[in-house]
Amino acid sequence: MNQTTYQDVHTKFGIDEIYIHKGLDQNLLNKLTQRAEKTLDASDTIIKKHASADMILIFYKKIPTQNLIYRFLEFLDQNPNKDSFLKDNTLLNEEELFAAIKLKNFVLITPKVLTMHANA
Repeated sequence: MNQTTYQDVHTKFGIDEIYIHKGLDQNLLNKLTQRAEKTLDASDTIIKKHASADMILIFYKKIPTQNLIYRFLEFLDQNPNKDSFLKDNTLLNEEELFAAIKLKNFVLITPKVLTMHANA
């Protein structure tokens, strides 16, 4: 029924690009929080339940609602191809991340609790 490849499923939720990292260090998370349009961390129960890795969601136009981001995370978490999607979108190095986010709007999602929310 759904012929869209799972790899591109994030576009159905208004996410143009997605980058996943298994554990950004605290310093980098703090810097990303300062630049992000929005930061969602594990102090949010939905993020705590559904986010298993640090994610950068990039948007070319406008940032979708928080509810749409929640729906994407819930969909991803419940999908049997989740591990494959995470692997396909995981960054090999942090330099890739800096090139990807330069001059773009993004939302930072982390399964950690951040003490600093510059844009919460």
